[in-house]
Amino acid sequence: MYDLILWKNRRTEKSNTYAIKENDDGTITLTPVTGKIIEAGTSFNQVNMNNMEHGIVESMIIADIASVQLRQHQRELENTYFEIGSVKVSSAEEYPFNTATVTAAIKTIRHTLDYIVIPFCDDVQQGRAIRVKDKQLNGFKIEVEDCPKKQVTIKYFILGGML
Repeated sequence: MYDLILWKNRRTEKSNTYAIKENDDGTITLTPVTGKIIEAGTSFNQVNMNNMEHGIVESMIIADIASVQLRQHQRELENTYFEIGSVKVSSAEEYPFNTATVTAAIKTIRHTLDYIVIPFCDDVQQGRAIRVKDKQLNGFKIEVEDCPKKQVTIKYFILGGML
């Protein structure tokens, strides 16, 4: 974890005061004349500067991890999208040849086939099977085994498939 350094300015009795010395080659050397040091200030050195660099890198790593987690949550939220629909199905055949299949279109096209369809029907007698088959990105088929001659409504929920 980053260790915070509270930086302090160096304060002296005389600021911006210099002694002038003329050199033999015609140049001038300025030497600071600070007078009494009131406060030493924080050292500008390798330890303090590297501490700052480590803090910056740590912040970047945390931001990257947060970005990855945010994207994952967004994907999970997109995959909770659901759709409700219904189709009507009937069969003109007699048992055991009265298995009927109907195609159901999906309103919002899925990005993957990794979606779940939960079909149910209030009108079909218990023991009759309702199967989901041939899933596609834009639809699927619902098969009703031992389908009645009278038209029944199969309702369904579609969950996921948006990743």
